[in-house]
Amino acid sequence: MHDPVRIPLPLPHIGSVNAWLLPGDPLTLIDTGPCDDAALTALEAGLRRAGVRLEDLELVLVTHHHLDHSGLAATIAARSGARIAAYERAAAYGAHAEERGEADRRFSLALMRHHGVPETVLADTEAFWEFLRLQSDPYTAEVVLADAEHIRAGGRDLRVVARPGHSTTDALFVDDRERVAFVGDHLLAKISSNTEIYPALEPTGSRPRARVEYLESLRQTAAMPLRRLHTGHGDDITDHVALVAQRLADHERRCERIVAVLGAGETTAYGIAADLWPEKTILEQPLLVVWEVLGHLDLLLDAGRVHEQVTEDGSTYGVASFALAGTH
Repeated sequence: MHDPVRIPLPLPHIGSVNAWLLPGDPLTLIDTGPCDDAALTALEAGLRRAGVRLEDLELVLVTHHHLDHSGLAATIAARSGARIAAYERAAAYGAHAEERGEADRRFSLALMRHHGVPETVLADTEAFWEFLRLQSDPYTAEVVLADAEHIRAGGRDLRVVARPGHSTTDALFVDDRERVAFVGDHLLAKISSNTEIYPALEPTGSRPRARVEYLESLRQTAAMPLRRLHTGHGDDITDHVALVAQRLADHERRCERIVAVLGAGETTAYGIAADLWPEKTILEQPLLVVWEVLGHLDLLLDAGRVHEQVTEDGSTYGVASFALAGTH
């Protein structure tokens, strides 16, 4: 069995994303890079170095719906005739990418407004949403995979393992025989994966608790007997158990920092973010910092250490604020 070939592709504003070529039958690419000319050129060059052409690809696997992992899927399928395969949630997102993306935009603006992001900052996020639209492309998965289902890819038998948290659509592709997994952004060697808060797939009466779900997913992954994780960005992971333990400890430390901030009094999630990151960061990435703070606040709410209340301000949902438990 041939080793997978990592093909790093340029990713605007972030650095690079890994596509993985699996030599073997069927010739498979796991993740694609964003839908732009630079990524396509780099992908073609990387495939040539491996001795194949883009037109030779027979299967494209998508670890999750994010643009840097699925953006070129439709282009590759059109040029090569390759089938696209994805976990059922990622497949559903790809089939309705434009409407799902617009729903995500509306939900995210409401979420930020509800958690204290000023209107002037919200207005500046339109460039971010335009970037997402330009770098994404709808795709149709001919093969829709369920959790625990198997698929033949690059001479390997890969098992689908649903791991929501980083996104609602995350799945691992696990080679149990070789004890390796292709994990997308579920776990990264150098940085902690963010956890997006997008509309719930089923109405629950409350916001999706992505960070709570993600930490449970990490614990489940730590229990798997894997020797190597091929990631969506950066280096492979060869001791996932230790890395998950480190990530869980990082979350505990961030929770304690938030408790310390709330020691000074009640505030919004965006107000907490202002104590955790430089002003430039919270102005340029308001959605990411709100996701990050809310994820940790959900952990603290579960532990009974903070409480949340909503103040009516004339808007549809009002403004949420947080305080330490036992305070008003």
